[in-house]
Amino acid sequence: MFSLFVLLVLNRLPKHAELYLQGIPVGYVEVSRCADSWQFGSFQPLREFSRFAPLFGEWSLLIHADENEMQLSRAASDELRKLEFAIDALHAELLVPETGQRLHVDQLNIDGDLIECKVIDRHHA
Repeated sequence: MFSLFVLLVLNRLPKHAELYLQGIPVGYVEVSRCADSWQFGSFQPLREFSRFAPLFGEWSLLIHADENEMQLSRAASDELRKLEFAIDALHAELLVPETGQRLHVDQLNIDGDLIECKVIDRHHA
């Protein structure tokens, strides 16, 4: 089985994956591009995502709240930090259906039908 490090070097990260939060399958990910250890693409939620959706909705509202400003307000920044800690606590993983390999997601952002996630290899982290 290829490690994430080898897949990154060969640019052979999976194009299709299933997203798990707290061990629950919550949707499908279609990867459109990669940059370093980040994957970017589209997200198709399953019904199970609804219990997590408010957290990502709040994150999205805050991240776009001060778009006309050069930087986030202090209050928005503090609230965003809390939401990002809560999202990190969801223990996100990507399951590659073709191989059964599970990839740990270190950082996850879902904004509508867009997803970006930083994938790490526990063996090389």
